Amino acid sequence: MLGKMTQRAFIAIYVLMILNLAFWLFSLIGLFILGTGPALRTITEEFLNHKFEYHNYHFQEMWQLYKKYFWTANGHFYVFFAFELFLFYDLYLTSQIKTMWMLPIIFLLVFVMVVIAVVGIYTLIIESTFDVEFKNSVKLAFVEFFSDFKDLLKFLAGLLVIGALTRFWPGFLLFLTISTTIFWAVFSSKKWIDTITDQLEAE
Repeated sequence: MLGKMTQRAFIAIYVLMILNLAFWLFSLIGLFILGTGPALRTITEEFLNHKFEYHNYHFQEMWQLYKKYFWTANGHFYVFFAFELFLFYDLYLTSQIKTMWMLPIIFLLVFVMVVIAVVGIYTLIIESTFDVEFKNSVKLAFVEFFSDFKDLLKFLAGLLVIGALTRFWPGFLLFLTISTTIFWAVFSSKKWIDTITDQLEAE
């Protein structure tokens, strides 16, 4: 039993390392500016297709996904990135005003930034799972965000743990951070994805 658990753990880490390194490779191919969005879409869809069946991961298949979603994924990525950049700039300006009445505004801006980031991740998962238009996937992601507070807290707690590991072990960013975030998002969204799947099958 212990041997099987150890083997599964090693396989999981191996797959996550493959995906994380693939993310950095494809991001670099697009010089990061045009590579980050399609790289995220590629490793997300690849993980959803093969899970932890490590022998099914092939560069050629990932390259085809990368080319397929290159422009679409860039467009969708920069929609969320632009919102985050705008909010970050507002937060920076607001934080320069040293008065207590600005504190609620700062908390509001931080909250909205968290909402946009999480909805962006959820949208990525939904788009990679279903053949759905971008605007509909964003709507579903917003519904998922507000549908189950307990699952949302669990997801955010997982992101904090991943962030802490990355902060205290810089090598985590190179080998595991991005892929582990995708895995955690897929795992946390499973109940919601299953709900959507059941509704689609019922129709």
